[in-house]
Amino acid sequence: MSLSARRVTLPAITPLVLQKRVIKVYSEDETSRALEVPSDITARDVCQLLILKNHYVDDHSWTLFEHLPHIGVERIIEDHELVTEVLSNWGMEEENKLFFRKNYAKYEFFKNPMYFFPEHMVSFATETNGEISPTQILQMFLSSTTYPEIHGFLHAKEQGKKSWKKIYFLLRRSGLYFSTKGTSKEPRHLQFFSEFGSSDIYVSLTGRKKHGAPTHYGFCFKVQA
Repeated sequence: MSLSARRVTLPAITPLVLQKRVIKVYSEDETSRALEVPSDITARDVCQLLILKNHYVDDHSWTLFEHLPHIGVERIIEDHELVTEVLSNWGMEEENKLFFRKNYAKYEFFKNPMYFFPEHMVSFATETNGEISPTQILQMFLSSTTYPEIHGFLHAKEQGKKSWKKIYFLLRRSGLYFSTKGTSKEPRHLQFFSEFGSSDIYVSLTGRKKHGAPTHYGFCFKVQA
């Protein structure tokens, strides 16, 4: 008995090709370094690459910043963010920059969460039965079911107006709200201000000069393109 040979054809495997592009990253002294990176590189990957190329000590404080000089703001690019996606939101004529510098508070929230929100600014949904440990606070903030409410006064300015007002704000999992009547938390007095799923938070660098802000520190929300 003879066996006939059969030819088995395997489907062709298409290799995954990642496009590369050149990015420019600045140091605090305004010197820059060009890097050719793949499209899926994260902010943490860029930091690790620059640490190696510059022979720096990795003390977990090196951070990548997005700097937007035309509106006077900047923000920390989160470790997981794709750098090429950040750059894709920049306008052609904007002189935006990526900065690589140290931020010693980069992971401080995870180490000492109790330092970020004074006791009088935090309301917990459930009884805590006394003092809360840092681990418990962190778990509450990162939990998908229980989330503390942060409340307090902020200076805010309506678009098109020059004066700033001191307004009572409430930060909840669903977004940031402000009260239209003093410190009232009643639903009819709460006005939605912003959510965070499609917005990035920037620190204002020129708030006093450009917008007449009453304090040196300020922040703003910028909707993702």
